[in-house]
Amino acid sequence: PKWNDSYPDLEFIENSIIKKELYIARNDEMIISSVIVNDDFDSHYDNADWIVNAKKDQIAAIHTFAVNPACRGKGISKIIFDIIKNHCIKNNKKSIRIDVIDGNVGAQGVFKRLGFEYIDTFEVHHDAVGLENFHLYEYVLDWKMGFSNPF
Repeated sequence: PKWNDSYPDLEFIENSIIKKELYIARNDEMIISSVIVNDDFDSHYDNADWIVNAKKDQIAAIHTFAVNPACRGKGISKIIFDIIKNHCIKNNKKSIRIDVIDGNVGAQGVFKRLGFEYIDTFEVHHDAVGLENFHLYEYVLDWKMGFSNPF
């Protein structure tokens, strides 16, 4: 990703902790993965032709989904995403949305393998990176299915 000192900044992370939206997976003292899940969307989400037409509080957004490089290739993304799905189903969400910055083909591949559908690409100005293309993806939740926490 093209993360830098502007994003994710300390204020964003601290607010996510206060709101209980930041999730961390650890193995002893090593952080394996982190992710922020909430219903905060950038304005370009309003212009997309999403699969699910739902109110804001029925949609979850994933931000800053990261897996420690030392842990990649071990299925961690799928385990963490199963936990996210379980959390979203329990909270009556209809879909999960994410945007991926242009050039982050690794993340695009991970989200496609997890079952996300490509929606569209928008050119957006983001304070951290300037004017960039962002690829929007959506995962439609099946409320009939439940997922158990593997931890």
